Amino acid sequence: MKLIRWFLPVFLGVLLCLTIVTPVLAAVDPPDDTEISGVWVYRNCREEGDQLYLVSYFLNYSTIPGETVTELFLCRLMDGNETVEVVTPYSYYNSGYGHGVVAIYFDADDAPTWEDLYTMELLGNPFQEWTGGLPSDSVSSINFDAWEDNELGITQTMVGGRVIDMANDLETAWGKDMVTVSDTGKQILTTYAAAYFVNVIPHIYEIAPDIFAEGQGGWSGTFPPEIPGEQDRTDYADELETNIIGTPFDLTALATSWGISRGPLSAVLYYGCLVAILILIARRIGSYKPLMLLSIPFVIVGAFVGVPLIVTILAGLVALGMTAYVIFYKPSSA
Repeated sequence: MKLIRWFLPVFLGVLLCLTIVTPVLAAVDPPDDTEISGVWVYRNCREEGDQLYLVSYFLNYSTIPGETVTELFLCRLMDGNETVEVVTPYSYYNSGYGHGVVAIYFDADDAPTWEDLYTMELLGNPFQEWTGGLPSDSVSSINFDAWEDNELGITQTMVGGRVIDMANDLETAWGKDMVTVSDTGKQILTTYAAAYFVNVIPHIYEIAPDIFAEGQGGWSGTFPPEIPGEQDRTDYADELETNIIGTPFDLTALATSWGISRGPLSAVLYYGCLVAILILIARRIGSYKPLMLLSIPFVIVGAFVGVPLIVTILAGLVALGMTAYVIFYKPSSA
């Protein structure tokens, strides 16, 4: 038990130091306008009982940020204070800013209660630092533009028509050819528009194949976005943070009230509790050695409950090094 007197305090001290040196992103200015301009909901789109939410948005920046809309903004469907689903806008024309479309799709087995009281929110990523507060806009489900519950074929026709209308609106806003006319006289998406909507609306070709030109069927590629290539991605660290939004591990509100960043707060609270638990276990079993092996999986778990990924990596290296010391170098004396 001699090592327990200095190892765990040192371990905690090192981890706290790691949280202090965690880089904090520079604050981003909010848009001049953050607006949900329309929400349309369709039932029975691809299968009986599924649901598709189409959201038209407007994020007006006079100067486009260096980060893409995928990095800075979220769209989520809320049931009171509970997050039903959250998606990120697709970075395409103008880095995704200005006018755009977001879609949320639910399989029949996962679909929420039809026509219940929900809120659709468009907001800045709460894990990003914002100047002047978090930008957001919301629309109650009672003010959604449409709740369409029809037979499968009728719904598919209606979804196709809605997408063509959205494409026409984007053509005006973007100054890009988004809609053309087929040989049969029907309005269909251009190649440029098809590449956008298949990446925005899940299963759109299965739902509305008639709005695609011949040869675009089953499109799975991505038209080159008009943004720098290195920005057209979502880091794994960003994905981990996005996944805890709206869960009990989301400490954004607490961190904001204390005037600190969420990442360091999550790391301090998590590792503080972890070290306290390890001390209690060590005293209970009379040995510290099993705790060395336990520390590594606990460090990994931290990445999934809000601890910044860089802290998790560095803490994992510290835990691995100390475990190796205990197993291979420290004489058995505990």
